[in-house]
Amino acid sequence: MPVKNFNLYSELIAKYLAGEASAQEQEQLFAWINSNETNRQFFEEVQHTWQLARPAALPPPFRADLETAWAKIDSATSSPPAKKRPAGKTFRIWKKTTARSIAAALLLFIGVGLWWLAQRGEPAPWTTLQTTADEKREATLPDGSQVWLNENTRLSYPANFDERTIRLEGEAFFEVQHNEKKPFLIYCKEATTTVLGTSFNVRAYPKEERIEVTVETGKVALTLTQNDTPPVIVPAGTSGIIFIKEKKVVREQKKIGNATAWKTGRLQFEEEPMKNVIATLERYFATTIKVENELIYQCPYTSSFDQARLDEILLIIGASVGFEASKNADGFVLTGKGCQ
Repeated sequence: MPVKNFNLYSELIAKYLAGEASAQEQEQLFAWINSNETNRQFFEEVQHTWQLARPAALPPPFRADLETAWAKIDSATSSPPAKKRPAGKTFRIWKKTTARSIAAALLLFIGVGLWWLAQRGEPAPWTTLQTTADEKREATLPDGSQVWLNENTRLSYPANFDERTIRLEGEAFFEVQHNEKKPFLIYCKEATTTVLGTSFNVRAYPKEERIEVTVETGKVALTLTQNDTPPVIVPAGTSGIIFIKEKKVVREQKKIGNATAWKTGRLQFEEEPMKNVIATLERYFATTIKVENELIYQCPYTSSFDQARLDEILLIIGASVGFEASKNADGFVLTGKGCQ
C-alpha cells in the first residue's frame, strides 16, 4: 500500500523532527501515523534515517563530507546578493537557514521515499502484542529476548526481526540477548533506547509527560528524537528520565525493585521519605493519596510488601509513621500528626 498524502506529511515530519511543529501539527501528524501500519512504518524509517544522518552521529570524515554538501546546497539555493539592501543581513541569515532546512527535508524525504517505493510495494509484516487493563503478558521475541508487558501496553516488531527494532507504547521489562552486531532499538514517543544485551524496564505511556528507563543489568543508551545532544548512557542501578516538554534527560540512582513492582508484585522501601513512598504507591496502584498534614511527607520508612492490597499497606505504614487512611471517591486521604 503506498504512503498517502506523501508531500503534505513529509513536510510535517520534517518540521516535527526539527522541533518546529506546532501542537496542532503534531496532533495531525500522530493521527496520520496511527491511521495505518504503512504510515507508521514510513515515519519510523524516516525517523531512524534522520537520527543516523545527524552530523553529531557521524565519524569525522563523513561530517566533513556533509558540511561540503551543505555548502554546495546553500550555494545552489541562495539568490545572488543584491547591490543595496540595508536589511540584507537579517534576510540572508533567515534565508540561508530556511534553504538548509528545505534542502535537508528534500534530501531526507526524496531519498527515503524513493527507497520505500522501490523496496516496498506492501509493508513487511509486523507482529503486535497488546494487553488491556488488568492484563499482563510474557513473550519470547524471535532473537530469544524475553519481554514482559504491563497493563494497557502495545509492542510491535517486524516479523522477520532482521533488525532488532521495537515500537512500544506503555510499559515493559526486557531481558535482551547479547548481539554486538545487531543493537536492540526501542522507539517510544520522544526517545530511542539502544541496547546490546541487558535487562531493563521502559515506561512510556502516551498520556504521561515523561519516559523512564530503569536498568537492572548492563547499560543502555537513551536518545532524544528531536535533539542533537549525545546519547545519555544509563548504567545498572540507574534510571534515565526524559521530560518530554522540557526536552531534557535526567539520570538518577534508582533501585530496580519498585520500577518493576508491576511485574514482581513486590514493593521495597529503605529509609525512604514518605513523600516518595506515597508517589510510588500512587503510581503502582493507579490511584490518588492525599496528605492533610505535610509533616507526614518527611517521615522515613523501611519495609517491604509482597502481593499486598493498598488498604493493607496504608494500615501497616500508618501504624509506624503515625497516620490513619480513609478511602474516598478519588482514592485515600491520610490524616495524623506523622512521626513527630
